[in-house]
Amino acid sequence: MKNSSKVVLAAIALALLASAARAMVAEDVIATVNGKPILLSQYERQLSPVMSEWAQTDPQALQDPDFVAKLRKSALEQMIDDELLYQEAQKKKIAIDSHAVDAGIDEIKRRFQTDPDGNPLSAQQAEQAFQDQLKQDGLTYEQFRQRIKKEVAIRKLVDQEVKSTVVPPDPAAVRAYFDKIKAYIVSGSTIAPAGMDDESAAAFMQIAQQIKSMSAERVRVSRILIRLAPQASPNEKRRALDAINQIREQLETSTETFAEAAQQNSEDPASAAHGGDIGYIIRGMSPPAFEKAAFSLPVGDISKPILTPDGYNLIQVEDHLAATPPQFSDFKVQLTKAMMNLELQKKLERYVKSLKKTAVIERNLPK
Repeated sequence: MKNSSKVVLAAIALALLASAARAMVAEDVIATVNGKPILLSQYERQLSPVMSEWAQTDPQALQDPDFVAKLRKSALEQMIDDELLYQEAQKKKIAIDSHAVDAGIDEIKRRFQTDPDGNPLSAQQAEQAFQDQLKQDGLTYEQFRQRIKKEVAIRKLVDQEVKSTVVPPDPAAVRAYFDKIKAYIVSGSTIAPAGMDDESAAAFMQIAQQIKSMSAERVRVSRILIRLAPQASPNEKRRALDAINQIREQLETSTETFAEAAQQNSEDPASAAHGGDIGYIIRGMSPPAFEKAAFSLPVGDISKPILTPDGYNLIQVEDHLAATPPQFSDFKVQLTKAMMNLELQKKLERYVKSLKKTAVIERNLPK
């Protein structure tokens, strides 16, 4: 009797463990695409770089719960789209050459040939940085290789089924698109023209901004930054001002170049790695005090300390270009490519929608 009780208790325990295991597995699956699960861990790896990018470029946006919810849903939908495309590639028996996978891996590895400040790394250091990133992402090398293989398969499917159907736009259509952009720039408007869907409007405004940047009055600026916290105390501000003044005095009394001083002293790692160069700016891109100095400073001169929200700056203007009316001949090739890319994106969306019509998709995104 005692033995039979133990057997019953053991069976109950095993049943409870099995039930708990099923619950854990079910909880970890946040979507299925034709029976193929998408795991929470995979989703978190997909979402993490998106959230990090927004945290760096517009942290205020992440304070809006509706915006964050939209980002989370968008990340999941992208994973569902990718899984559908990969399954379709498998159905169509698209061959994946191992050389193509190796090339994809090499392309990723090239991103690790420099450190975050842009300094070159040795082959051994680059490989270690790559391995560290795999570990941070929770991936084995084989899992990473499988991910690249999946991306290659999707790319080949899109090339075969979608990209091959996109033809260059008529030259007259390209010219009409340019004229519309030119009129938009002249108008000074900050909203997209009426009658465009969201995707077309976003692309139009981005292209218009690029053309405006390349034809407006612009200056190429290098800077040295001594950072200040938003709530810096008067003592901290004084120390930062003293530090930037000392750098300026050193530049005036030594043979050290501005680029060398930026590399050694600037607290803006991205520009310091390039001798302080932040590229060309146009009016309206920078804080008012920074912009006023940049557009009034003679080429080669060094400014007095400029206080901006991120700290004290010294700037040197490397080049100053006058505004020129945008010419169609200067942008014809780029506009043609941009219009083809936009058409490709629209056709790809229609293609994915057609796959979704016959797919069985379940979503269980946790709050």
